[in-house]
Amino acid sequence: MRALRKGTYRAVPGEFYGTPKEVWGFRSPPRKAAPESIAREFLGANTKLLGTDASLEGLRHAKTIESLAAHHVIFQQVHHGMRVHRAYVTTHLDRRGRVYMTKNRSVPAVLLPSESAFRVSLDAVIARARKALPRPARRAVTQDVERLWFPSRARLEPAWKVRLIRTVPREEWIVYINARTGGLLSRFDNLAAASGRARVFDPSPVTALAGHDTLLTPGGEPRRPPAAAYRRVRLAGLDGNGRLEGERVTTRPTAARQRVRRADHVFLLDADDRGFEEVMAYHHIDAAIRYLERLGYRGQRAIFRRAIDVDVNGTPLDNSWYSPWERRLTFGTGAIDDAEDGETILHELGHAIQDAICPDFGQSAQAAAMGEGFGDYFAASFFESRKPDAYRTSVMTWDGLLIGIEEGLDPPCLRRIDHAWTYLDFNENDGEHANGEIWSATLWDIHETVGRAIADRLIIESHFQLDGFTTFARGARAILDADVNLNGGRHATALRRIFRRRRIGPI
Repeated sequence: MRALRKGTYRAVPGEFYGTPKEVWGFRSPPRKAAPESIAREFLGANTKLLGTDASLEGLRHAKTIESLAAHHVIFQQVHHGMRVHRAYVTTHLDRRGRVYMTKNRSVPAVLLPSESAFRVSLDAVIARARKALPRPARRAVTQDVERLWFPSRARLEPAWKVRLIRTVPREEWIVYINARTGGLLSRFDNLAAASGRARVFDPSPVTALAGHDTLLTPGGEPRRPPAAAYRRVRLAGLDGNGRLEGERVTTRPTAARQRVRRADHVFLLDADDRGFEEVMAYHHIDAAIRYLERLGYRGQRAIFRRAIDVDVNGTPLDNSWYSPWERRLTFGTGAIDDAEDGETILHELGHAIQDAICPDFGQSAQAAAMGEGFGDYFAASFFESRKPDAYRTSVMTWDGLLIGIEEGLDPPCLRRIDHAWTYLDFNENDGEHANGEIWSATLWDIHETVGRAIADRLIIESHFQLDGFTTFARGARAILDADVNLNGGRHATALRRIFRRRRIGPI
């Protein structure tokens, strides 16, 4: 394979190293070989451009992911036997073996230090990591430590990665400590949070009744939904032990005293009954994963390789989350139980989808907003056909009913996905949920333009070339690449029109 010639590709320059962090806008000649072999050949031909060691010995093959229309070969950079944090090279090639993009976060060989200097003991590192957390998170339990290299601007520092978990309130901190000086390099809370034969709400009693007036007492408090608010459904894939456990989802992490067991597997429960939230979580998550499989993400291309763990009453707070460390969904019971709303359940599943494709997604302000926006979009798209027209673009109408009434939203809901906002409205001070409504509205524009099945497949496929620190512009470009790989670029003009209107890249 020949090296890329100047002028035949586009590149996004790196910030510190003088090498491009992304190279795209080209297609190499078709090749019939294993994806890893093609990727290594491409990288070997372009070491001068990428700044990698000519031998490629510092790039360890991490994994190859197969999506519907492409292969994504990921190499992790290692130095002196330790991985370099965030330093990877990913090569993306279509089904004909044509490389069309490479992402390069590796540190150039000329900048790698000759030796490591771990001068701070592990005990001192853990103590320093705890001290770096806000109070009272310092009481968190140490779950994992790792020696690695941490890029600090143009310098590599020997470091310890420490993962600390606190139960109430739920927090998962990842802290990086300089192993040479003991100084703090970085910290962040890695939790993806948000404000979760049977009977279920599908997705909520508000949408089933096409309104909320009968669901509130004269004092404005939620009341027991009437029978018309429920829908009977079939629970598929159960293990057969009488519990809500199956091949795609299990509620096993839920406290034993809160769980239900039915030997006949008939769970005809009301919202006030113990176990109703279990039924809701099992049914809606199982149905959503089956939908992903119908889109083509099954077998070797499956997004989830094991059953998703769900704790349906895991916190008394009005809050729910997906834990990347535990790979678990947890739903709160504050105000209206979160797992009583199908859209809240699928919003959190959206975080799990992103983490399964792109581990630790959401480590920058834009990526975090994209995470929240995708969760809202996925829930709205999935339940679109089961909601009255007035509720198509409103999400979490039961879980967010009281908040929506307080904020004067019509109809009341937690968030909407049809705002006219553009990237010019993005403000880090507003937080990821507010900024996420820019991204969810952009995705909904795609949905309305090309239809649900095409839009969902494009949007999910695009995640395979993103990373945890991605941006709106790169997300837009990934959707365009997905359209080329899946549809021969049939929707490129319409997609670019949407991104221009929303003032989003792509770059």
